[in-house]
Amino acid sequence: MAGERVLGTSGVMLAMRQVSAATEHELAGELDALGQLVARRMRAKATKFRSLMAISVAMSKPEPLVRDIGPTVSYAAAQEEGVRPGGKGLPKFGDPEAADIVAWLRTKAFSGRSAPRPNSMAAVRADLELRDRYEGLAWHIRHHGVKASPFVAPALSELEGVIHVRLQAAAERALQQAGSAA
Repeated sequence: MAGERVLGTSGVMLAMRQVSAATEHELAGELDALGQLVARRMRAKATKFRSLMAISVAMSKPEPLVRDIGPTVSYAAAQEEGVRPGGKGLPKFGDPEAADIVAWLRTKAFSGRSAPRPNSMAAVRADLELRDRYEGLAWHIRHHGVKASPFVAPALSELEGVIHVRLQAAAERALQQAGSAA
């Protein structure tokens, strides 16, 4: 046993804590880098109307080795999964929740037209037309649903192999560092 170190129970526990702390530190750093990589990929795949969906993609750290990455806007689930027919549909036309949909519809319905003067009859007619188009869109969604436009799941599945390899490499680096320190 010449040259070998004999560790008692407390020595083994201390060594395990060092390996665990080094591994956790190495994995946390790699998870941060991978989280940013996944978030960038999600932003690139997100729909780009006014880029609110893409801008809302964020990463949070609820626990030391957990990263929660995804969009934070309220309509993200409907965008990712679609909407089945027969559901609730859209909010009322005047609700603040409908503002994004109304803005999108305004760009689609009035493209190529000049904006009417404020407080004119043309402006009133444009508002009524916009409301009618909105109600038509709401009817269509209630009866036909909305096709899914996933971007979260495809971004994650594209990077799944990279994530696995990089996390495994980080764990191996941590074990090598702990072995060389011992």
